Parts: sequence; structure tokens; C-alpha cells
Amino acid sequence: MHIVQRWAVAASAAASLTSAAPSSYEHILQSRAACNLNSRDTWDYIVVGSGPAGMPLADRLSEAGHKVLLLEKGPPSSGRWGGTMKPSWLQGTNLTRFDVPGLCNQIWADRNGIACTDYDQLAGCVLGGGAAINSGLYWKPPAADWDTSFPTGWKAADIKPAVDRVFERIPGTTTPSVDGKLYQQQGFDVVTGGLKQGGWTSIDANTENDKRNKTYGRTTYFFSGGERNGPLGTYLVTANARSNFQFWTGAGVKRVVRNGARITGVEVECGGQTGTVSVTANTGRVILSAGAFGSPKILWRSGIGLTPELNAVKSSSDGSSMIAQAQWINLPVGENLYDHVGTDIEIAHSNVVKYDFYAAYNRPVQSDATQYLNSRSGILAQSAPNFGPMFWDIIPGSDGINRHLHWQARVEGSRASKFFSPSPLVSDHQPNISASMTLTQYLGTGSVSRGKLTINNQLRTTVSMSPYLNNAQDKAAVVQGVENLRNALKNVNGLQWVRPTASQSSAAFVDSIPANPGSRNSNHWIGTVKMGADDGRAGGTAVVDTNTKVYGTDNLFVVDASIFPGHITSNPTAPIMAVAEHAAAKILALPAAA
Repeated sequence: MHIVQRWAVAASAAASLTSAAPSSYEHILQSRAACNLNSRDTWDYIVVGSGPAGMPLADRLSEAGHKVLLLEKGPPSSGRWGGTMKPSWLQGTNLTRFDVPGLCNQIWADRNGIACTDYDQLAGCVLGGGAAINSGLYWKPPAADWDTSFPTGWKAADIKPAVDRVFERIPGTTTPSVDGKLYQQQGFDVVTGGLKQGGWTSIDANTENDKRNKTYGRTTYFFSGGERNGPLGTYLVTANARSNFQFWTGAGVKRVVRNGARITGVEVECGGQTGTVSVTANTGRVILSAGAFGSPKILWRSGIGLTPELNAVKSSSDGSSMIAQAQWINLPVGENLYDHVGTDIEIAHSNVVKYDFYAAYNRPVQSDATQYLNSRSGILAQSAPNFGPMFWDIIPGSDGINRHLHWQARVEGSRASKFFSPSPLVSDHQPNISASMTLTQYLGTGSVSRGKLTINNQLRTTVSMSPYLNNAQDKAAVVQGVENLRNALKNVNGLQWVRPTASQSSAAFVDSIPANPGSRNSNHWIGTVKMGADDGRAGGTAVVDTNTKVYGTDNLFVVDASIFPGHITSNPTAPIMAVAEHAAAKILALPAAA
């Protein structure tokens, strides 16, 4: 069928569709409040940032009876919340590009109006943050994630109730298609067949979450009903149903407004205007949940950080309105930057079938689009680019530290390969026989390398020191992990090694990849507002205490990935939500004036 005819058929199917999405969409949109900078309303809590931390926080705080305002500087994402960004075949439905799992790769082809423009790395400035644009990967964290680097009060036993609450709300699934089927699993079969031959063991990642050594399993997603959902379809929905909650989109926070230690509100830019939104006198609180880049930026613009960064802000367009230097709070904001170290292995096999998810955005296969629209089933209900398997390894270091590796397989070429590029828009999507697969190794828990985030006088945050492999034992773990994988897959008949080549040593291969964000970036940034008991004003390393309150302030908190002291094993979405659940309980338990 000609491609124009395909579009017409898909559009017709969409228009006649009775959506599987909740019937309360119209009610939700009608109940949303517009940004109102002239209001004299005050709020018990202002939560800045609507990502996987901000949404659970807003839900739990409003559930406790407090008046809560959630601010997001980006636009709506999901159709549930008034989002409109979508391809033509979704017209006539309440779905957007953010709702359909198989369209998540579009962020790499088109990020206009979605990605933050004031950071030098990719981050989502859109309702839902990273949880709106990522692949939806979702694992229950192993105990080692908490016990290795988190402080007292945040160990695995402490945070388990919070983890359990997250997974009660969002159980996750390994079969996102509503029909219960998995599509195009040839790549999964090739890799798991080799791992099994190599002595690795199959597990269920979310019920056997502490078995993360020489194990593999199906990919788990936070999707439900064939759509993304996740925190956007759970925590934000229940918060929004309460009369004591509002959220504003297109509302960017410049700084917190403070008088010494006391924060009185936030300065907001919205609709071309700037104004102050206030917290309740004496008892109100502000919580920054803007992520590992956004929360530090707000702190710096609020006079909280180290002198070089605060001087950069002072010399910027903020200078005339910046808080007086006598009220600056000296804390190591931007230090302790970390990201999963990404190392891409590339293999090819004649059994592997590639699906063109990039072309599916504007020119979907008619039968696949119709199947998804009519029943939320098929390959478009799976996350692009067809993930699986996931597998894990632990490398003991000569320094006595166990380093945890998470491996993530997907059917596409690596970023360093000729195979990796968005496919040209073509009218047919035939299987690509001998397709390549990328097996990305993520170095997480136990790694000790760190980098630094800074801000310049253009108010742009930049990674000024790379956090990748600046420790010899971290690099040794990466090399050994590559070697372990090569040994596990060595008996797979017909397997082609693209990167590294069969003749290249694992050490030489790892050395050949630059240790910079362009080559190693996983976009799992953490740590820039480190949590700990060692007050950074007194020579310590922490910016927030173990109640997540910023040292030197009375009522300013930070709850997001930026407070993680060290990295975790795999995708951080579920751990971030657990941190938000745990932090909400701690904050609510504090005295009203604290």
C-alpha cells in the first residue's frame, strides 16, 4: 500500500477509536489551574519539578492535608494532562508521543520544546521529567544500592517500606502489550541462549532483586494498559483529584526567595511574566525536585554553593537581583557528580530482527498502528528499540569494593557504529536480517569516580569535570565485565563481534573509548546536591542533611537524584520514587517550624 494511503487508514482508525485511556481525561483538564502570578495565595509546600521525585512528593504531601503547588517549567506531555505533541496517526486520540511506548526513541530524533536548553546534557523539561521521555525501564533496587553509599536512616532496611509503596502503586510489567505477548524476541533469545551456556542464571528482576550476579532476566517497564502511565498515571492523578493541590506547567523557577535561612517563596517565570509565589508564613516549605542539573542551578541562583559558581551568577544577568553576598551559604553544590559509565558492545547475528521504531513515528506499518490504536497491543506497546535481556555482574575490586554492572541489550547499533542512526523514512519496514544489537554495560553501585557540575555567567550548567573512569579500579571492573561477557557468549554459533572485534583485547577496547559524556553518557546523572551527615559548611561533603534539608536553611529541601551520595545498579526511576516516598515521610515528621 502507498504510504499516503497508509496514513489515511491509520487516521481513520484513530478517529473511530474509543480510547483505552481513562474516561476522566476531560475532568482532569477542566480542573487544572493556570499559572497565576498575581494571586496572593500561599502554599504549605511548593515543589519545584514534576519528575519521578516531584510527583510522589506532591501526592504524599497533599494526601497529608497540606496545600501543595507543583511547578514544572516545561509543557504538558501526556494527553491525560493536555499534551498535544504527536504524529499524524495519533490525531483524533487523546494519546501523544509520550503515551505510546514504541515512540520513546523520538527524543533522539526531535527534542525541540522538550529538552532543557540551559544544560549541556540531555534532560527532560516537560511534565513528568525523565519519566515522560525515557524508555520506562523499571527495576526494584537491590539492597546493595542503599547499603553501599547511603547514610544512616537511608539503608535498605530503612527504605524498604518506601520501595514497597512504590511497587504497590506501580507494579511494573515484563509484558507491556495488552494481549500479553512479546514481539520480535529473537535478539533476547540469542543473548540469553549464550548467557545460559556460559553458566548465567535466569531470574525475575523484581522478585529476585538481590540476585544480581551472573544473572539475566526480562526487561521490566513501568507501563500499564499498553501506555506509558507510570507516575504520570498514578501519583499525579491522585494528587490532582484533591482540592488542596495545583500544578502549573510553563512555570520556571529562577530562585528561592530567602531572608537568611528562611525561605519565603520562589521567583517564577511564567507566560512572559515574573513574579513571586509565597509559602505559608512560619510553616511553609520549598522542595526542589528539578533533577541533578536543575536543583543545583536554582541553589546557585539563590546564593547557595561554592564561591566560583556564585561569582559566575553574580556576573550574569542575575547579578543586580542576586541575594547579597553576606547571605551566601557556602556548600559544595555541583560536586560529587556521577553518571552510569556506559560501555557499548556491539554484536550481530542472522537470527536478530530489527524493527524501525524511528520510521514508526511518521510512517508506521499500518497493521502495527491499527493493532496499537484498537487494543494497545503489538510491538508499539513495547519500548523502542526492543530491549532485552537485562543481565547483571558483580566485579570484586582489589580495593575491597564490589562494583555492580548492569547490562542492557537492545536491537540497534551502538552510538559509535555506522549501524546507529535514525533510519531514513521509507515506505516499507522489512526485517533487517543480521541486524546488530548493542549490549550496554552500566557501571553503578560501588564505583568511586566522580566529576563536577558548574554554571557559567550565561546561567548554563556544564559538566566541567567528567565523572567517568577516573579511578583505576573502576576501569578494571569495566574491563573485567567486558571479558566476562565475551566468555559467556563465545559458544553462540554465528555470533559476529562488531565492537570489540574478535582480535581486540577487552582492555584495549575499553581504552579506545573516550572517557567523556559524548562517548560514555548514560543520562542517569546524580549526586550534585549530596545528602549526608557531614555539613558542607564545616568542611564536609554534604549539601543536604539526612532529612533532605539544605544546610544553613530553615525550610528548604532537595529531593531528587541530585541527593544520591553514590550511584545505583541500574535505571534510577524506581529508586528516585522510593527516595521521594521516604523523604516525604521524614519531612512530614519534622516540627512545623523546622
